[in-house]
Amino acid sequence: MKERLGASMERKEDRRYIIGKNVNFTPIGLGSVGEAMKFQARIINGMEKKEFFTPLEPKEFIGPIKGRGGVYFLRHKHEDKDELIGLAVGACDIPGTLAEYNLPDDLPDDKVMLIDSVMVAKGYRGHGLQLQILAKLEEEAKKLGLNGLVATVHPENQYSLVNFEKAGYRVLHEANLHGGRRFVVMKEISSEQSLA
Repeated sequence: MKERLGASMERKEDRRYIIGKNVNFTPIGLGSVGEAMKFQARIINGMEKKEFFTPLEPKEFIGPIKGRGGVYFLRHKHEDKDELIGLAVGACDIPGTLAEYNLPDDLPDDKVMLIDSVMVAKGYRGHGLQLQILAKLEEEAKKLGLNGLVATVHPENQYSLVNFEKAGYRVLHEANLHGGRRFVVMKEISSEQSLA
């Protein structure tokens, strides 16, 4: 039994995807919005519980690219392939966006990054990529001088909820957002700029 368990763990470790090692986390430009939309559609269409995600509109990709924050692709480089395996959107300073999130008064909207989307392709889930993405978005938020990150999670999306909690987020409350019930989760951070 131990031999088989060890062998299966070894195989899983061989398949581990690590940002900075065999996965690139890179910001995209306006020319890649179409690719982001297609990736989003592919991920949502392949989901059993589509209500977990509300698709972003093109303007929700364009805003962070043009302003503060960003849209990021995760690309797995292996053999001769460069495969798009994930997507993350971190938006800042989008007027009126966070009003309905009912954040604490001591955390002004202009000091918060909204994690608008985190998606990982089906064959790459279960390898810690969502946690790595959250860590990268936190790094970006610190560089921008922000003091918090906020996101929403469908109450039945236990995988994402557990990952946000592991990353240090806390559930603030439940709200009717994005066409249904969502937990609003938040993490307060100390930014690099405020530490300098």
